[in-house]
Amino acid sequence: MRTVDITERTYQEKFLLKTGLFMFLFFSALSIVLDYFGFEDTSSRAVRFNDINIVKLLIAGALIAPILEEITFRGMFTFKKYLKFISYGGMALFIIFQENYFLIPFLFLQIFLFEYKNRKPFLKISYFVNALLFSMMHYQFSDLLSISSFSGILGTLGLALIFIWLVINFGIWASILLHFITNFSLIMIAIIGYENLDQKTRKVENDNFEMTIQRVSLFEQKETVIFQDGSIDAKNTSVGTINQSLCPDSELKDIYFGKYDIHIKRKANTQQKLDCTIFKQLLDKSNINEE
Repeated sequence: MRTVDITERTYQEKFLLKTGLFMFLFFSALSIVLDYFGFEDTSSRAVRFNDINIVKLLIAGALIAPILEEITFRGMFTFKKYLKFISYGGMALFIIFQENYFLIPFLFLQIFLFEYKNRKPFLKISYFVNALLFSMMHYQFSDLLSISSFSGILGTLGLALIFIWLVINFGIWASILLHFITNFSLIMIAIIGYENLDQKTRKVENDNFEMTIQRVSLFEQKETVIFQDGSIDAKNTSVGTINQSLCPDSELKDIYFGKYDIHIKRKANTQQKLDCTIFKQLLDKSNINEE
């Protein structure tokens, strides 16, 4: 009688899972602690949420991004030739569209490490280079000058190592699934947290203008923004939308995630023009970014 030994499956590259889990959990916790003590992450990745559209966020962040990013960054680790070349081309396009040209040397290093004929000794290094490329593609070079960005950069790098481990052991669809779960969970946490914030009206003023600003639900769909001489009447809009109109050459440095009713009115005793500087002064006085 023939007997069959059922042995436990041996997983490859376990160090990727262990290192990735440690980095992701540790630096995610560090980000929460830093935020609690007022060290806000003001990186380009974070302030991107100042121009919020909940439908686009869910479609792009939870559906499109997991598929596109996994095929682009982890496709090569399936060791399928066509996915390898899609990875190379996709990463190059990401660099161009994001204007992260400082990552070009890392892309060439990634290709060299992966294509080297005797690549086994270099394969482990290529995992970390790939994870670094994935992490930094979400940021800009200027973010490297801010200490508050590093917990996010290194936490994302750890997550990328977990994705690579999944591809190697279970295939590309496993990493896509975890990527979807991660993005969807983070988006829902942000939405639920925002919807439970105080929606009281804040009123601030300076010598020439007065502003009222109030949070509204992310699910309010009808957006109106009216600019008149010396005034703004906006409903269900983002702070980023107002900033883009008044300050086209200046980005917001703080996070104003959400939708707002914003009304700015010029006082009767002045002819001062409403400009970018005044808008940001009023915005700073509102302290709405500190909650």
